[in-house]
Amino acid sequence: MISRALAKYLTTDGLVTYTTGAGGDCFPERLPDTPDAAVMILSTGGNPTPAAATWGYNEPTVQIMVRGAPNDAMTPQGRALAIYNALQGLRYTVLDPGGDDEVSLIVCESLQTAPVNIGADLKNRYRYTLNFAIHIRSITTHRD
Repeated sequence: MISRALAKYLTTDGLVTYTTGAGGDCFPERLPDTPDAAVMILSTGGNPTPAAATWGYNEPTVQIMVRGAPNDAMTPQGRALAIYNALQGLRYTVLDPGGDDEVSLIVCESLQTAPVNIGADLKNRYRYTLNFAIHIRSITTHRD
């Protein structure tokens, strides 16, 4: 799953802490109420690839939401910018090498030029979002 592969990559990069056990602050496909400072990586479908229907490439898309502590807009904004800088233009990288979520990433492209402030939630925790299109190698029975 691309969201877990990215969570593992960002953990290795020191920007989040993804774990399948207790603790951590990065959550693929969900955003729990705690901890306050958290990152969600949400799969958002993907872009159509009609010209490459028989080629072995996919273009999944993800939204990354960074949330901060109550009444703190600057820390989550900085964290979102660090994630943007880590992923924008990333290319020719294997995410989760040898793992269950191994993905051969060709290039990662942001759909915007900076994190977007979507306002505070009901607990006054500021949230910033980023959206990425990720080109990956995906060879299957009918694609080469």
